[in-house]
Amino acid sequence: MKWCTILGVIVIYVEHLMSELKPAVSVRYHLNLEESQDGFTLATFGKKLFTRFITPVISLAIIIWGFYLGLDGVGRYYVGLGVFFLILQIIMRYWFLPMMFKRQFVKYQFGKSEQGIDLYQDRFEIYATGRKQQFTYSDVAHFAVGKLTYMIELKNRTVVIVPKRALADTSDKTKFENAFKS
Repeated sequence: MKWCTILGVIVIYVEHLMSELKPAVSVRYHLNLEESQDGFTLATFGKKLFTRFITPVISLAIIIWGFYLGLDGVGRYYVGLGVFFLILQIIMRYWFLPMMFKRQFVKYQFGKSEQGIDLYQDRFEIYATGRKQQFTYSDVAHFAVGKLTYMIELKNRTVVIVPKRALADTSDKTKFENAFKS
């Protein structure tokens, strides 16, 4: 009876060790330009819906304030300033930043390097540029879901972009999202 109990404990311990050695989800991928842009958008503009639209709302408020003051006085300067800020934001967000991002993506060939992430029970490992780094789930500062990608921002300001297409299995998607949402 004693040997059966000891053998059972050993089997449970070995199963526990094996689950620690084998990741629950293992993904390897190459990012394309569209996925990189989606992840970049999540990292810069998409943290909260409020922060994405605060500067355009302020520009619109300046324009409205200018109309309130009247176009024949100082109000026309407020309207002009608000319109200038609004046009500048639209140019930056929809033309200049995507163009610069595309140039950097092509110049440094980001899409040619293999990346990956392995999820374990108590930690996750990131593979990029031939190096492996380990982090705990408590190191995650922010997790966001985009159209094409997932964005994980760590407390040390490292940003990891994982394409949704790399997680083809729905159970892997569920495990992945649940690991970072909690």
